[in-house]
Amino acid sequence: AVEKFTTIKPNAQSIRDSISNLKLNSIRDTIKYLKRTDLTLEEVEKLSIIHVSGTKGKGSTCALTESILRQYGVRTGFFSSPHLVSITERFRINGVPLARDKFTHYFWRVYNRLIAKREHDQDMPPFFMFLTILAFHLFLEARVDVLVLEVGLGGECDCTNILRNVRTVGITSLALEHTDLLGTTMQQIAWQKSGIIKPGSNVFTHVTDPVCLAVIRERVAEKNATLHEVLDTAAYFKYHHYAHYFDTCNDFVRLNGALAIQLAYDWLRTAKGRFHQENPINGIHMTAEVLRGLVNAHWPGRCQLVDYKGMRVHLDGAHTVESMHVCCDWFLKSIKRTPSNPKILIFNRTGESNPTGILNVLHNAYPFDMVCFVPNIAHPQKVEPSQSTSYCSANTQRLRAENITNVWQELCDAKQQESKGQMYGTLWDALNTIRLRYPGDIQLDLLITGSIHLLGAAISALNEFQPPPVPKPS
Repeated sequence: AVEKFTTIKPNAQSIRDSISNLKLNSIRDTIKYLKRTDLTLEEVEKLSIIHVSGTKGKGSTCALTESILRQYGVRTGFFSSPHLVSITERFRINGVPLARDKFTHYFWRVYNRLIAKREHDQDMPPFFMFLTILAFHLFLEARVDVLVLEVGLGGECDCTNILRNVRTVGITSLALEHTDLLGTTMQQIAWQKSGIIKPGSNVFTHVTDPVCLAVIRERVAEKNATLHEVLDTAAYFKYHHYAHYFDTCNDFVRLNGALAIQLAYDWLRTAKGRFHQENPINGIHMTAEVLRGLVNAHWPGRCQLVDYKGMRVHLDGAHTVESMHVCCDWFLKSIKRTPSNPKILIFNRTGESNPTGILNVLHNAYPFDMVCFVPNIAHPQKVEPSQSTSYCSANTQRLRAENITNVWQELCDAKQQESKGQMYGTLWDALNTIRLRYPGDIQLDLLITGSIHLLGAAISALNEFQPPPVPKPS
């Protein structure tokens, strides 16, 4: 099923077409293909939805929201993107990724119904649209109490945006991203991201940029919705003397916890029956359930430290200038414990936008001992279908990695510094070179960042990587 899935066309062109055609194509086509799988929009709208868009932190905000609601006994569904290693990670019920046999069942159901009703050979939904339709089938039959729904890309014309009756909306921090698809200004980005606002919905955000906030306020007024600006997470931990827990929280909790709390509270406030909770809208308070949800939430690939075969591997999917500042701060705090370890950067960036800004943050953050630029390919001889991004070819990825390597060289030349950057064909090639230079008895600090897709390839490569043997003293 996964191998067949990789033949489905990528999503980027579908979004590009929608933006250039009055932003209608993706929504229209999602509804069309949904019907072909014998599911109507009205049936999908029986799901209770929390919908979240943004540039930075939308996945972790969704994960935190879902974790909090589970502490109240709510049966949760969670649809996220992208995946790290297995495509089944995108679909979670009560926090557990979908089993492979369940994915296979729903894949063939949706695929066969679409194939049977197509009007020509190319008449199939693109990658993410197919997944979204599959998700609606899954979560309806799983009878979840709530579906926490992460936008795929943008918002206004994202195929998750077919729903007309969403009551709880979240917008996370915004930055320039996917500028070839979403626009080259912050106003355009904010307009796209706030496209998920629905009439009468409660909209929660921790966006502080005045330009973006102005756009969000305009769209809220346009939809007759209500905007709530959320305070910092630290304020909630002061409630009931929970402050000492704050210092132990992962950075993604500190950054996105407050927004997740308010999204969960809003759903509980509007829920009927046993889940209903009276709480002041946008009020600063924290229950024991919320605290457990935040502390126990697990969101791999975001400020994640893994000890692996003599390497302290730091994984973070930062892909904007702002999020890379956060990533570097986290990395610098971590390496204070291991000052003598060699420090190595492995980086890639998905997308067409100029990498100079984000590379400059890394260049200024630390004088790395090695810098490796790689495509999102784990192994030279093996490409797992479930790790395919389905966004661009391996050759395109290599060309992008070459460009990133050249930009890094230019940054070093401008500062009259030696460039330690080098491009490698795969993650396995980079890891092998690293361990040849620094044998296995030397502990290393690795920072792997720039793309969630890179992290998935890195995890796959690490799981299969066998370091070269440590040379014996003569």
